[in-house]
Amino acid sequence: MKLSIIVPTYNEEGNIEKLYDKITKYCENIKYEIIFINDGSIDKSLSKMETLYNKDKKHIRIINFSRNFGKEASMLAGLKHSTGEYTVIIDCDLQQNPKYLIPMLNHLETHPDTDQIAMVMKNRNKENIISRFSKNSFYRIINKLSDVNFVNGASDFRMFRRNIVDAIISLEETNRFSKGIFSWIGFNTEYMYYNVEKRFSGKSKYTKKEQLKYAITGITNYSIKPLYISTILGSIIAALAFIYIIIT
Repeated sequence: MKLSIIVPTYNEEGNIEKLYDKITKYCENIKYEIIFINDGSIDKSLSKMETLYNKDKKHIRIINFSRNFGKEASMLAGLKHSTGEYTVIIDCDLQQNPKYLIPMLNHLETHPDTDQIAMVMKNRNKENIISRFSKNSFYRIINKLSDVNFVNGASDFRMFRRNIVDAIISLEETNRFSKGIFSWIGFNTEYMYYNVEKRFSGKSKYTKKEQLKYAITGITNYSIKPLYISTILGSIIAALAFIYIIIT
């Protein structure tokens, strides 16, 4: 198997067939598999996947979660079940166009010293001001606090060699922050730019609350400085409280 394509999916019934059509168009000359992870969808996503599987059992594989566990769990499950020499993660909403798959693959094939390709969002100027400010602030903060370097705009849209996949799934973290893991494991990473396209169907399931929770997870998982700060503040408060007790 040349390429495993991991597609985390949560309530994307309107996008699944369109994504499949694009992947089959661009990957027709290589041996590939598409691993759909149904992350507890409550719409017709699973039914759409099963229809594609019955139509194309050669290329389609389905992992069906019992409930919604989140994208991190979906990506890990896909990586664990991938069999390709190369493995790529791509969103189901078509904002990450499958046309980039072959250029990514060709780059890894012709650059044996590169272990993974990370795709960086190019046209972020189309985001609203608040969203862009929040993301830029997150990267500034985490890069100041963490020893791991995070490239602003780098997404989960990545292609790995087999050694990278093996390294990722060997880690035993349960509360995972994949962007951090992808950087923390080391190896040689090259960055390529891609244009973020409009969502083909439906609305984003990634709420502001979930984005904030994800950002906090990243900062706390990859820096001990917040722990130092809380320890110092706790010590100061305890000391002041002790002095107040003596005075009282």
